[in-house]
Amino acid sequence: MGRDKRRISAWFGLACLLAGVHTAAAQPGYYRQPMDHTPALSANFGEMRPGHFHSGIDLKTEGVTGKRVRAAADGYISRIAVQPGGYGRALYVTHPNGTTTVYGHLLDFADEVEQAVRDEQYRRRSFTVELFPDASQFPVRQGDVIARSGNSGSSGGPHLHFEVRETASQKPVNVLARGLLKVTDNIPPYVVKLHVIGVDTVQGVPVHTVRRTLGVQRTAAGTYRLADTTALRIGPATYFGVEVAERKNGVTNPMGTYRIQEKVDGQVVFELANDGFLFSQTRYVNAAALYAENLKTRNDVFRLVRLPNNKLPIYTAVRRKGIVTPADSSRHRVEIMAEDDSGNASVLAFTVRLGDAPRPPEAPEGAVPVLWYRDKTIEDGGMRVTLPANALYESILFTSQIGPRRPDSFSPVYRVHEKDVPLQGSYTLSLEAGDIEPRLRGKVLLAEVNDKGIAGAAGGRWTNGRVEGRLRSFGRYCIVADTVPPGIVPSFKSGADLSATATLSFTIGDNLSGIDRYEVLIDGQWALFEYDPKNRRITHRFAHSPVKATGGVHTIEATVTDGVGNVARYKGRFVR
Repeated sequence: MGRDKRRISAWFGLACLLAGVHTAAAQPGYYRQPMDHTPALSANFGEMRPGHFHSGIDLKTEGVTGKRVRAAADGYISRIAVQPGGYGRALYVTHPNGTTTVYGHLLDFADEVEQAVRDEQYRRRSFTVELFPDASQFPVRQGDVIARSGNSGSSGGPHLHFEVRETASQKPVNVLARGLLKVTDNIPPYVVKLHVIGVDTVQGVPVHTVRRTLGVQRTAAGTYRLADTTALRIGPATYFGVEVAERKNGVTNPMGTYRIQEKVDGQVVFELANDGFLFSQTRYVNAAALYAENLKTRNDVFRLVRLPNNKLPIYTAVRRKGIVTPADSSRHRVEIMAEDDSGNASVLAFTVRLGDAPRPPEAPEGAVPVLWYRDKTIEDGGMRVTLPANALYESILFTSQIGPRRPDSFSPVYRVHEKDVPLQGSYTLSLEAGDIEPRLRGKVLLAEVNDKGIAGAAGGRWTNGRVEGRLRSFGRYCIVADTVPPGIVPSFKSGADLSATATLSFTIGDNLSGIDRYEVLIDGQWALFEYDPKNRRITHRFAHSPVKATGGVHTIEATVTDGVGNVARYKGRFVR
């Protein structure tokens, strides 16, 4: 990036003018691979994850950090983000063809960019910063080294997260399916299981029941049948869920499947193809997946029906919402095709015929019908649940239960519906707090109790005798208090000589409400410490520090505050 910026900026402006207004001008051949080694993926576009689709491709970095990351095309760095979670250190490069490329989980940036970020961090006295340079500040040519790969943010191991987005909408697109980049892949997806789901109506609310889960057999590459080859008897209103395992050559990581299509007697009744989505739509993945089954596997489990509150733009054909309704007892041929983003496809074929209608399920005792398109407030003992319209993907029969109080709780444990029913939006949970003494009112919060009986913070605060919070999942909840300060442990002994060390760090953590903020002063001045939550560490790098190695004694004071205001402090000295 060390070149005449004015010349490049002028070139970029002319390129944008000649390109005109583009919203999806990404073409094959426009981009280069963002790293030098042969690309191997650890994740691809559109993988189904709880609460979101994966919005890019993850490129392996041979198990290490520090690989050179290059600009995929000419453009300029338009956004720089540094945060503890998410993409960690990330760069966004805007291109004259109407797209932006994204590079996430980086170790560090090119020197000029790194210095600009560090200046802003010290100006704001914050590790977390976001910058939006103009086109003249950091122009780049295709192939310029703009960063080094890392493991920052919510990364589970060293890799580079890469995206191509339409600049105007920030919509990420399917890089491989559109042919913008290529990887070696001649392996068709594996069909793993077929779920047969019956739909009944109880008190005006649809009830989905997994009638059977069937194994499949591969008869040839890309061809599958049911293990039981007799005609599958189904009820008058049935749909299918299919578990698919996508793989690429040379890697074993599960990937996302690009296209799913279902035919009945040769007619397409359901089809989706994930070419892209807006970030405001990504949570609808919970409705596209057969959610409860998807939680049990690393593969994708597709729901071959479209729920009423599912606004994903990925559906290209949906007949009768995907419900199969045989009109007679004759045999009908069903074909479910799974295609990957490289054009490889597999087909599961089987026959179905109408069987006896199963006995409709009964409504659970005390169940309350909740329509997805209307607000609803439900009270049960000291619990109040307020579900706004569009928080659900479809109407439900809401159930709740009051359980015993835990030794560490200030309320009973309330079961708020079923954990495996997903939500699109937030709801309000308000629990009666009883007689909580004033000194604890600022320390109480909602806690979710998992299947192992472990309570984890769910947010919320005390207000007028209740603890209330906004939640995005059902489950078991109670009120607890966090009165324990965070932990803070230095990596050095007070008074130690750190003249030969490159970094100084602390391990920090909290037992319940989580770390809210931290601050470290060296010789009374704010010092930049990078926060790595997954390793519970904050680190100061002496190479970019105002502290010089003069052999003098320096004071250090660290303060860590948790989510309810408990504070931990450390005071010490070191020599450098």
